[in-house]
Amino acid sequence: MTLVAGLRAASYGIPFQPVAGVFGSDLARVNNWKTVTDPYSGKEVYAIPAIRPDIAVIHVNEVDEFGNARLYGTPFWDHPLTRAAKRVLVTAEKLVSTDHLREQPELTLVPGFMVEAVAVVPNGAWPGSMHPYYDIDYPAVERYLDNSPGALEAHLAAAPEAKQ
Repeated sequence: MTLVAGLRAASYGIPFQPVAGVFGSDLARVNNWKTVTDPYSGKEVYAIPAIRPDIAVIHVNEVDEFGNARLYGTPFWDHPLTRAAKRVLVTAEKLVSTDHLREQPELTLVPGFMVEAVAVVPNGAWPGSMHPYYDIDYPAVERYLDNSPGALEAHLAAAPEAKQ
């Protein structure tokens, strides 16, 4: 929640986003977050500083030739990330027509004018999921986490793009 709060602060153009649920965690001490008083309740809340990434790279389900990007899964991270970043790059499962996106414009997560570059990368979220196209490949994630010699090479050899 604190990462998203920092991204939201940047996307809203404000210096920080108040967050109440951090008390009792070492995150506040480690990050040197300050508290402010809620002017309505008088309670202390943490002021999470704005996070403004130079570049955001997101993977979406569909994109058109103008960079209008549609995501069918949850936009929990992607929406504030694309609004906070200085530049947005999009990878997509597939290229679709602008007319297709116009059929349901409310599903467009990122408008093309915000996108600097696009690449069509089928299976680009692997070993993660891309709803509704494919689920998480848990065995591949487990192989990725293996620290034994040659494990990373074996993981990369199993990647979808290695099979092309």
